[in-house]
Amino acid sequence: MSRRQPRRGAPPEAGDAGAKAGRAGSPGATSTTSSPAAAERKPSLRLPSSGLAHEILAAVDRQSPAGSPESLPPMPATALPAPLGPARIYSFADSLERGASAAAAAAAAPPERPESWVTFELAGELYALPVARIQEIQRARGITRVPHAPPPVRGIANLRGKVLVVVDLRLRLGLPPAVADERSRILVVSSRQRSLGLLVDAAHQVLGLLPSRIEPPPADLMDERSAYLAGVVQLDDSLVIALDIDQLLLVPDEAATPSHAEAGGPP
Repeated sequence: MSRRQPRRGAPPEAGDAGAKAGRAGSPGATSTTSSPAAAERKPSLRLPSSGLAHEILAAVDRQSPAGSPESLPPMPATALPAPLGPARIYSFADSLERGASAAAAAAAAPPERPESWVTFELAGELYALPVARIQEIQRARGITRVPHAPPPVRGIANLRGKVLVVVDLRLRLGLPPAVADERSRILVVSSRQRSLGLLVDAAHQVLGLLPSRIEPPPADLMDERSAYLAGVVQLDDSLVIALDIDQLLLVPDEAATPSHAEAGGPP
């Protein structure tokens, strides 16, 4: 049966349109109907016609759109425990969320800033107090003894018309008393809304220390009488003992009884 030829000027049949569309494309291409919806569904990545596997994957990685696995938040470096029980899927999802939250919080944490400490000497050892608690440093002159003052108070001094109680840190820390000389200093500190003086052998320098460098004191040295120890700092050639000023000026009952050397010690 012969195929009827279309009349001149008549629209082509559907089969003829599909064949022409197929011929217009590349050899072997399938006929597709173009529409706005189809254009929106068209993938944004174009694979090469040939190439090695690692080359094709590298090209895909370079064109990965936002939201690909590369843009996911970093997972925690530590291994997550394997969840157990019927709700293991939920438990695993919760552990991933907690790990991602901890990683994000660590990334958002402000950088560690150094704190300023003043170092001073007592019986050949180095100690330190925070700069923020020291008001000024004075020469150890004009200390007047006061009868029946509680030990380890060395006496009082005149600070620009105000009476300043001076505590002998040697006596407070159980060290032997010493005569004040030209190197001796009074550290005027602020503690519990009061200004008090601390008599030390010498004042040295101001150090900027990161809080992470201040290690806790050894556990075998800590008891109710050593609560004033805030930590220790290892420097290149020495060890610095950091003190808690508020705890330092709380004197236990057993330390409140002066020894004979303290009672008649040098001024």
